[in-house]
Amino acid sequence: MSPVEAFHAALDRSATTADAEVLLPDRIAAACVAVLPFDAAGLSMTLLPDRRLPLGSSDPMAATAERLQFALGGGPCTAAHRAHAPVLAINEDLAAQWPVYATQLTAHTPYRTVLSLPVGDPLSGAVVLDLYRRSAGRPGPAVLAAVADVAQACGATLTTALAADTDLELGLPPTLRSPAIAARQTVWQAIGHTTVELQISSTDALAALRGLAFRHDTDLETIAGRILRGEVDPRSDTTG
Repeated sequence: MSPVEAFHAALDRSATTADAEVLLPDRIAAACVAVLPFDAAGLSMTLLPDRRLPLGSSDPMAATAERLQFALGGGPCTAAHRAHAPVLAINEDLAAQWPVYATQLTAHTPYRTVLSLPVGDPLSGAVVLDLYRRSAGRPGPAVLAAVADVAQACGATLTTALAADTDLELGLPPTLRSPAIAARQTVWQAIGHTTVELQISSTDALAALRGLAFRHDTDLETIAGRILRGEVDPRSDTTG
């Protein structure tokens, strides 16, 4: 059985065993882990600079890794999206290129290797697959070839599902109505609040939120919620 055939078989099995709360992007990520020699996986979509949505993850720790990268504004996923090419980084690569992210990744997750690459067309310009390993090591050519094939299948599967979704709510189809995306939307709301409070641009507001998240040792979603609840004042960085 080829890696792509194994991927589709794993995805089909998950359709019959997953509960109703498990959306397709999460099942796609889990199927990647089932057929590839990686410990976790995640999918994210970037349509505008600094506007990334966490589509799905194989487990909560993979979701944490994505939130850390988004909060810090850089990492393998961002690099893969910008270069439209795979980016492989083991622990020393992470430390050299994204030292703050490497420190946070080590502190909050067990992962020491990250492989990020665009999924297959037509979503290749927007959606990136992140694969995580607990061990530090560079995958061989056969593994990289299998990853590329499965990433193509991820893109095709997600495209088919999104094309079939016509029931939009707040601009989101059912496939993307996840708690992770709802939490990410609070970041945009907090950016809007901060632009008004500080009379700054949305870019500067996002930078301010990232600074707050770093100083509070948390992710952007958490700091955004605290701002919107009035627990953190972006003007003075004091808790209420």
